[in-house]
Amino acid sequence: MKKRLLTYGIVSTFFLVLITGFALASTTDACSQEITITENSGENLTGYQVPIYLDSSNFNFSQANEDGSDLRFSSGGRSLNYWIETWDPEAEKALIWVRIPFLLANSNITLLMKCGDSEVTAVSSGEETFDFFDGFEDDKLQSLLWRSESAGGGLVEVEDGICKVSAPKVHAYDSSMIYSKASFDINSMFVVKRMKVTTGKDERGPLLRQGFIDQISSKKNEIQHETELANETRVSWETSNRKERYNSFDLTNVRVPEGEWYTSGIAWYEENDNRSIAWFKDGVRDTKMDYTSSEYVTNIPMHIYLYAASYSDASKNTGYMAVDYVFVRKFVNPEPTVTFASAQIEDKTPEETISGSETSAENETISDSETSTENETPVSEVSVSEESSEIPAQMEENQSANATNAPEPLFPRYSVSVSGIKLSSPYRFDFPALSKDFDSSRIDTIFLNMSGEDVWQYERFVKMAHEEGTTVHAVLFEELDCTEERATNSSLASLDAILDYNEKSLAPFDGINIYMKSSNDSEEGCMDYVTLLEAAEKKAGDKVSISASLPPGYDTSNVEEIAPLVDFFVVRAYDREKKNLTSESDIVDAIALEMGEIRGVNSKGIIEISVDEGFEDKYSIQNLFATLAEYYANDSAFMGVSISNYDTYKALPVKAEPEEEKSPLPGFETLSVLLSGLGAFALLKARKN
Repeated sequence: MKKRLLTYGIVSTFFLVLITGFALASTTDACSQEITITENSGENLTGYQVPIYLDSSNFNFSQANEDGSDLRFSSGGRSLNYWIETWDPEAEKALIWVRIPFLLANSNITLLMKCGDSEVTAVSSGEETFDFFDGFEDDKLQSLLWRSESAGGGLVEVEDGICKVSAPKVHAYDSSMIYSKASFDINSMFVVKRMKVTTGKDERGPLLRQGFIDQISSKKNEIQHETELANETRVSWETSNRKERYNSFDLTNVRVPEGEWYTSGIAWYEENDNRSIAWFKDGVRDTKMDYTSSEYVTNIPMHIYLYAASYSDASKNTGYMAVDYVFVRKFVNPEPTVTFASAQIEDKTPEETISGSETSAENETISDSETSTENETPVSEVSVSEESSEIPAQMEENQSANATNAPEPLFPRYSVSVSGIKLSSPYRFDFPALSKDFDSSRIDTIFLNMSGEDVWQYERFVKMAHEEGTTVHAVLFEELDCTEERATNSSLASLDAILDYNEKSLAPFDGINIYMKSSNDSEEGCMDYVTLLEAAEKKAGDKVSISASLPPGYDTSNVEEIAPLVDFFVVRAYDREKKNLTSESDIVDAIALEMGEIRGVNSKGIIEISVDEGFEDKYSIQNLFATLAEYYANDSAFMGVSISNYDTYKALPVKAEPEEEKSPLPGFETLSVLLSGLGAFALLKARKN
């Protein structure tokens, strides 16, 4: 009887646990869907952004949160970055961009999409998903991302999440422009959600341009998409490749009424050794704008830009281009296809095109889905830890049996807003070699240490750096003895010299970094950095970014006071009580307090490391940066990484050769081999006997 009761108890407990498990499963991750991504261009793709179109045929919107905040994408259990561009549960339509770390040529990879956990918070991030993203959330143009220019009465404003590139006054050649500090390689697509607004009596409104350009001053290489007249009914290309220039006539019609939003995308890519451009409206390719020419289309890296202008006749065609968001993504032709595994519904990257002169508006919309006739079997999920072309064996087997390996990169790949290095006396180095070294280490920002009183000596270097798409910040006061009696006055004079240079120079600095010294380095008479930063913020305004480099041991309670005066902080992860800060865990622990204070005041921080802490090669530093980027991936306070001294970094080998393990006794290896041979011989002899 007791055995029977015991058996019943065990069975009852088993079913209770089983039912509880089903109940818990039903409360979280209510929906789970496998999605297969197929590469079609024959190229290995790294960090490629793939659009996932959801509708009633492939997704149940009632199972997800009202705003889609519970969506999650993964591969092999590894979370993937994504951004929700549109989400409309009433119309049951959504567009989500997912960043795929690596996809082998002509192969597949399977993603897992989940939703249904109402307790989770939103992790949708344009910054983490795209190569470049700006949603214009601040009340001014981000000086770390953009430069701006204007002529006549041209004006650039950012307000309520909208950037206005304006030609607001009746003036011949009244214009304004914003262009990115970063440059981008061919096989990129520049997408803008934009709207034309006419404010004057001339219904033509302003002339608008969107495109790529290498240098604003010379415009040797450019891809220019231009729209004119009311409702942007005239659309044309202008391209430049060094001395060769191509101008098209009126090719198509935007067909968007004044005051309505739409997305405009310019694809610039290589295919079969030919260079091409294409234009997409609301994700749909307009084939009338397709153009291919290796003679007139460049393959040199370029910046993105937006431009608005009045006409030379000084008519009242005032107005502006309103911009909701912009992003730059990867682009190849043909693009990867997306297949929903459960229903075998294939939702391709939009291939619907607009052709002919009488295309109806209906053909401009993206079809909900296409039922796949292929019985595709999703491949096993693959864990991808980095956007790296170092392909693990498992990935090779899962993605394709006959796919070729991608070339191995110099360093691990990671994504940060700023990857910087501090440099002194720049003319000691050959600039092309310096630029190549920076490119290989993916350094996009130079913190240039100011030595001497002559600021103008650096103009040529800053100009060359800008032409390579590199941002340059002037570092002030690192060499200054802050205990000197007139330290504050001389510091203000140095600051004024930089700002005066920026007003007049061909190559202004992108930012000013105030190098702060701890009170431990001196007596009570050390500089009042708050007063200095207040002066910098007041004098610089929106023209240049201001940052503060925090010393080890700094009283972090002052961060709250400084934060409104700076755009970001540099946190020095070296010269601390604990030495040899070379690992992710040690650095994260050492700077946790500073990063916490920066996070608490809604500011941003760059983590600066020193080679002198004991790094043996460049690879170990870049690997550290990759792990820090992963650790702080969802931290809004983390802005990037930097190296404190280029000279010491340059002296390191790319990758140190591992030391061969030596036997503690000379000739021990030879002796071991001889003894093993004798042992085997004796064993054989014994068996024969």
